[in-house]
Amino acid sequence: MNSYAAYPAQTAFVAVQAFQDLLRERILYNIFFVSLFLLFFGYLAALLVYGHQDRVMLHFGIMINALSVYLVAGGAGARLLRSEVEQRVAYLPLSRPVSRVSYFFGKWLGIAWFCALNLLLLTAVLWIALRVTGGGVNEALIQATLLIWFESLLVSATAMLVSLFFRQGLSVMVCMAYLFLSHNHDQLEFLKKQAGDGSAVFSILKQLTPNAQVLLMDTRVYYDVALSDFEMIQRMGYGLAWAMLFMLIGNAVFYRKNL
Repeated sequence: MNSYAAYPAQTAFVAVQAFQDLLRERILYNIFFVSLFLLFFGYLAALLVYGHQDRVMLHFGIMINALSVYLVAGGAGARLLRSEVEQRVAYLPLSRPVSRVSYFFGKWLGIAWFCALNLLLLTAVLWIALRVTGGGVNEALIQATLLIWFESLLVSATAMLVSLFFRQGLSVMVCMAYLFLSHNHDQLEFLKKQAGDGSAVFSILKQLTPNAQVLLMDTRVYYDVALSDFEMIQRMGYGLAWAMLFMLIGNAVFYRKNL
């Protein structure tokens, strides 16, 4: 029986292994070069704008960075755990013994580290593009980048939970659909008012999805309006709370899963 004191060490071990596995699969390089390609088009678009070219580049770049990291988090979360269970690779570490709790959270932590590295590289490229267009890094951009990472924690946690029920391709689609709903709470509220008798459906959808709009700062970044320390902590806590909710549910399902 594993002692609770061993959980942090086991979780860190699994996280390092997961991080190294993701590096070996070259997902980072593919996403990085695709994002670099898209940022180049953002730079060309900025050149066509008269004035505030740096703001256009900033607005475009932060959206590309967010999309890239979400795809990495969703894809890795949907595949990493399920593939190891299906291929029976998970049996070896779980027989050492590594607790299922440490294994599940370790995989998530490894994805979180990988997303952080991906986001760091993309932000460095964006900084270079901003320097070329006459801009620079501001406090709002740093806050937005940090919030994107917190949302990637939510995306990966959602994907890992969904992957316990569906195969990889369907898990990614379900995760992205859920993310879409999370970023459209205003539209859900509008549909709720228009639906009349059928408004209960939209009410349920709204209650079951986090309001991910609070984790995006694209407009604030464009106008260089930073959040206060309290607002920043509040938003990070909101994203982390939802991510932990999905992780706890996923862990409960994985713990009872017949391997």
